[in-house]
Amino acid sequence: MIRCLLVDDSRSFRALLRALLERAGIAVVGEAADGDAAVAQVTALRPDVVTMDVRMPGKDGLVAIEEIMRVAPTPIVVVSAEAGPERQELAFWALELGAVEVLAKPRATDAARFAREADAIRDAVRAVAGLRLVTRHRRLPLRPRAAAAQVQAPRIAAGASSGAGAVGAVGASAPRVLGIAASTGGPAALARILRALPREFPAPILVVQHIAPGFEAGLVHWLGTETRLAVKLAADGELLRPGTVYFGAEGRHLTARGDRVRLVDGPPVRGFRPSGTTLLESLAREYGGAAAGLVLSGMGDDGADGLRAVRERGGWTAAQGRASAVVFGMPGAAIERGAAAHTIELDDIAPALLRLARAPAAAPRA
Repeated sequence: MIRCLLVDDSRSFRALLRALLERAGIAVVGEAADGDAAVAQVTALRPDVVTMDVRMPGKDGLVAIEEIMRVAPTPIVVVSAEAGPERQELAFWALELGAVEVLAKPRATDAARFAREADAIRDAVRAVAGLRLVTRHRRLPLRPRAAAAQVQAPRIAAGASSGAGAVGAVGASAPRVLGIAASTGGPAALARILRALPREFPAPILVVQHIAPGFEAGLVHWLGTETRLAVKLAADGELLRPGTVYFGAEGRHLTARGDRVRLVDGPPVRGFRPSGTTLLESLAREYGGAAAGLVLSGMGDDGADGLRAVRERGGWTAAQGRASAVVFGMPGAAIERGAAAHTIELDDIAPALLRLARAPAAAPRA
């Protein structure tokens, strides 16, 4: 049986969450109302998974997550109130600190939405409970920002990894477009990669990141503060521009046709809409050998078949390595199916993309 610790300063919400989880056969072994109690109970109870609010009195969720990941790494699902992109930014910092998923608190005012969000929490707790995480020995320094404390990620340095050195052996022309597919563990990986790319990155980047409905705008807002690239939700028909990152939103497939974004109302692909495979297949079809594809951390196998289509058309393909992927499902499937020509660990991905695009690295942000 899965053993779960609930962390939230609202007693009524903890009671609601306990009922939702226990109804699904998940054992709630403890509750905490602040970060100090959360850290203490994780070390004492050793739960399989923790649900964590971000905003709490005293030691908040961000600090608690950082400490838990240093002293007793445990899968953490952030369950956060939706309150616009600026507040959601805190939840995405939690992912960078080591949380593995961010979900919305169920809203009782809409029965259908409440049921979907409750199911998403139960599914996430089940899915991440078996993950084995690595202790983060080095403390990430906190830095103040407009709304709340945030975390400064370390600068990226290139290093040896399988496939990284081979990236230099590309064709005569740099890719015209880059497609990325990601799920659990993807937001933090994207932040690390995009920070190191310069404003003048010579290709548009199209991203399918599976995330809870309603959090797309928060993700885009957060990443927009972390990179010199322009980051936006894709709009149907808009021109694809170099140095711009286009994110697909829930409910429509993100594709490209010619030099423009096309949002497609097709059925879900293996349960996903947008689908990473649909995106990458469209890039293979439209750009052929001038396309590049990358599959990052995530559960399942979305993106693997699309990445294979890019490789079959002569495009550059890569998957995140096992050592740095929070969940190796998606990149592992891409590697097993022969779709990824290169396996690259996270800190080597941005340098690999810069070599591929023949672009200079981004200068450190002030």
